[in-house]
Amino acid sequence: MIAKSDSSNVIGFGLVGFGRFCQNRLIPAFRQTNNARISAIWKRSKSEAEAEAQKYGIPAGYGDLSDLLKHPGVDAVYVTSANNMHEAHVIAAAKAGKHVLCEKPLSITAESCLRIVESCNKANVKLMVAHNLRYSEAILEIKRISSSGQLGEVVSGSTVFTYDGSKSPRSWLYDPHLAGGGAMIDIGVHCLDTLRFLLGEIVEVQSMLDPPKSQNRIEESTQVNLRFASGALGSILCSYKSPYYSRLEIQGSAGRALVEPFTLPEKDVLVKVERNGSYEGIPLNTGNSYSRMIEAFSASIQEDNPAPIPGEEGLINQTIIDQVYSDQDIGKFSK
Repeated sequence: MIAKSDSSNVIGFGLVGFGRFCQNRLIPAFRQTNNARISAIWKRSKSEAEAEAQKYGIPAGYGDLSDLLKHPGVDAVYVTSANNMHEAHVIAAAKAGKHVLCEKPLSITAESCLRIVESCNKANVKLMVAHNLRYSEAILEIKRISSSGQLGEVVSGSTVFTYDGSKSPRSWLYDPHLAGGGAMIDIGVHCLDTLRFLLGEIVEVQSMLDPPKSQNRIEESTQVNLRFASGALGSILCSYKSPYYSRLEIQGSAGRALVEPFTLPEKDVLVKVERNGSYEGIPLNTGNSYSRMIEAFSASIQEDNPAPIPGEEGLINQTIIDQVYSDQDIGKFSK
């Protein structure tokens, strides 16, 4: 059973959308949390929602979102639906007085993200973007190393994230109207948010897409070059055309730190640090970044603190992604 006790200090979540991601990632994550539980799920098919709820020991399954939002045990929702549905689902939850944790990307355009943020602010509910990698032990270790000055002045940050998109269970992945884009908006956003988390704000963007994104076609590969306000440079390479691989490297004037892979939860990895001609390998497990993220958001509700990764972060990321898509060559980004 996923549901814990009925103690008032446990935040009940309704999952909006319930596919393989929820089954493989979120159910194990909720089982590891101390302050959150799944109270209900929503799918477009009521019979499927009820069957899945019974299978996983979830109290209720609904085919009508309004019914889930009326459930007395739902304090917050976790939106995991197709990208183009995020705005409608988040705003419906906000109007119902539910706090919202929304999968990345927050939405498919910056204008849509802004409407989401404004609606949640107006309803006085908390909104958090599910950038789970900010809770990865590997990312936190690299942030600690780079922030401590061990690498000297940070010169650049580079990321690679690829996987074979043709094997994805998400049937809408290659539909530009549902997905909002291709590799950049899907997996490149992880790279983008991680680099912003480590290096700060971005002031310049240059991009190349293959094939060029259009109204009827997504891009399958993207190369993005970035300039940060600090003067550091950055790069993102993401693609649906290669097998799974991910790598993060921060280069400084006195050394570098890197980890591969950097995107998997509960993975044993080696953070490699090279400086002044010496090498150090730091073995660690990335931990369940999803459960830590859910716990952090739930704590912000319990303690009435700001969401740890507020909706404005999703808005900034999407503004940059819009720039990548609109120029597809060279352009300036202004926050």
